[in-house]
Order: sequence, then C-alpha cells, then structure tokens
Amino acid sequence: MRIRKLLAAATVAGTVLTAGVATTGTASASNLADCQGGQYVCLYYNSSSSGYGAVFVQGSDISDYSGYHFGESAYGTRGAGVSVKNNAASVDSWYAGSFTVYYNSGYRNCSYACQTIPDYGFRDLNSTMKNNNAAGFFG
Repeated sequence: MRIRKLLAAATVAGTVLTAGVATTGTASASNLADCQGGQYVCLYYNSSSSGYGAVFVQGSDISDYSGYHFGESAYGTRGAGVSVKNNAASVDSWYAGSFTVYYNSGYRNCSYACQTIPDYGFRDLNSTMKNNNAAGFFG
C-alpha cells in the first residue's frame, strides 16, 4: 500500500513540474483510486485479503456511522449500499494526521475499543474492530 501511495505522490509531483501548476483536474479518478489526492480516509467493506470491495469516503469527524452507506469503489461493488456502521473491515488514510475508528458511537471514547490509523497509513481493522465500527475521528 505504501508503494501505491508513493507512486501516486510521484505522479502528482511530476505533473506539477511539467505543467507548472497542479489543479484538481490533474489528479483524475482514472489515475487515482478512491481517497488518493485528498485529506480523506476510505473505510472499506472488505479487508485487503478480500479485495476491499465497496468504499465509504470520510472527510470529517462522524460520531455515529448510522445512516451512512458504502458505495462503489475502484476495487469493486461488494458491500455497496450496506451501512458503514459495524461493517468496515479496513481503512486507507490519505490524511496528514492520525485517524481513529471507535467501537462505540460518540467518538473519543476508547473505554471498550478503538483503533488508530497513522497518517497516510493503511490497516485492516483488528479482530475487535472489524465489523464493529461505530464512529471515526480525525486527530
């Protein structure tokens, strides 16, 4: 996953050098998958070993994933339309800071369980958090 991110960064850097100015249009969806190129995290319906599947792109804190749903991703549609709450298996962060997934709604409460994803990191959720995600916070 780290190599994929470095290649995407190199592509953007090369575009800046040759074009002089980077624009949002330069990093098109055909070149980048799901969250790349923005300060977002992607929660995936499946783990990396299962091919990721559907995605939920998160760009701000969410204290309760109820009402949010996975959509089609660059990695497929398995899980599309399913609620994000208690159905995520992995997280891909393109955020320049840590991102924490919480077991309980009302984030910032790790009294039972939570898992922190480092900046620009990818993690399959651990056995406690997989399919037990209720909230997500950028920190």
